[in-house]
Amino acid sequence: MTRTRSLRLAAAALTAAAALTLTACGGSDGSGTKTSGKADTSAADGQDQGQPADDSGQADTAQAATASKDGKDGKDAKNAAKGTCTAADVKVEAKAVQTPVNHLLLVATNTSKSPCHAYNFPFVRFDADQATAGVVEESRPQAVITLTPGKSAYAGVITSAADGSGGAGRDAKKLGVSFQGSDGNGSVGDQASVDLPGGKVHVDDSARVTYWQSGAPAALKW
Repeated sequence: MTRTRSLRLAAAALTAAAALTLTACGGSDGSGTKTSGKADTSAADGQDQGQPADDSGQADTAQAATASKDGKDGKDAKNAAKGTCTAADVKVEAKAVQTPVNHLLLVATNTSKSPCHAYNFPFVRFDADQATAGVVEESRPQAVITLTPGKSAYAGVITSAADGSGGAGRDAKKLGVSFQGSDGNGSVGDQASVDLPGGKVHVDDSARVTYWQSGAPAALKW
């Protein structure tokens, strides 16, 4: 009996040794495939560290969408600029008026085949003045003046103060008129050179211009 017990103990020891050897070197996963004994944690590590999956396709799609949007915005901006009145498609004239005194009437006529918008007020410059004439803020219309082909917009120019409050003044012989863009941040297109009635006009420091109006009476009421 003692011998049998010893044999059993020896067999058990051999079995334990074999199990330890399999654990160290890698065992079976139950499907007959030998495993390495070390779990592959690369995917889990990536998830734990917050590493996203390959999103190169999504990035390309986003870039394409951005490029498409930029192209559309650029086209819209170009079309908007094209709809602005400029000296290239609008003829500007300065006409003398009897009343009110010390006034000129600017008439801007669309000579193109497409409508355009006369934004805000004209930039008016006498001779080689660095600064343009001031504006009569009270004359701002309720809507932008749109000129269909052949139609005109009007602006009144107060050339000098009737009471002499604008200073001594001088006789100007040249008049330059520019149009504004929709953003009001400056002129668009070239400056139009406009002939003055009688070749000259007396101007002083109080010279001002109205906003573009749809009719001459509204331009001359200020």
